[in-house]
Amino acid sequence: MAAIILAGGLGARMGAEKALLESNGKNLLLSLVTRFAERMGRVIVVLRPGQVVPDALKGVGEAEHLAIVRDVYEGAGPLSGLHAGLAESPDQANFVLGCDMPLANPELALWIVSKLTDHDAAIPMLPLGPEPLHGAYSKRCLGKIESSIRTGRLRIREVLNNLDVTYVAQEEIRQIDPELRSFLNVNTPEDYLQVLKTISLPD
Repeated sequence: MAAIILAGGLGARMGAEKALLESNGKNLLLSLVTRFAERMGRVIVVLRPGQVVPDALKGVGEAEHLAIVRDVYEGAGPLSGLHAGLAESPDQANFVLGCDMPLANPELALWIVSKLTDHDAAIPMLPLGPEPLHGAYSKRCLGKIESSIRTGRLRIREVLNNLDVTYVAQEEIRQIDPELRSFLNVNTPEDYLQVLKTISLPD
């Protein structure tokens, strides 16, 4: 089982690459890699072509639990990261998340993966809709994802319409993550300041 962390975004709203952000002296991306490697064994970090490997991951990149790969398709947004991660993964069951979710909980991730069973994907359904960048995907999705990219259909939610998806209700998720902290996104400087003020990253 692999955790696929999408870290290739430009961070347009943030004004800086999210993969470089820190909180209380800890790099957000390295914190995710460490915690998910401990519970899931294998972590794949996806960067965009030409993106410099974050300093926090240098020296970790050759470890058995971590692979660093790059998007095969440029300009296809998060869908290209999902494609590259699944293509690299040797595992059928994978958990995909963005590097901008500093409090993502590996235990919740494992539980969501357990919902995958024979489905193509298991996706949390939150008040604002599905959360495809905090969900489980089978490697067999790869063909349909690649087809969507090649035909210019780049919205992940649109791709989900062509997959066999089981949606996980927030009421179930709250049994493990009562405050839904795993889904906290750091998208803007304001979000980032809130993290710095109120949240300590898990060890």
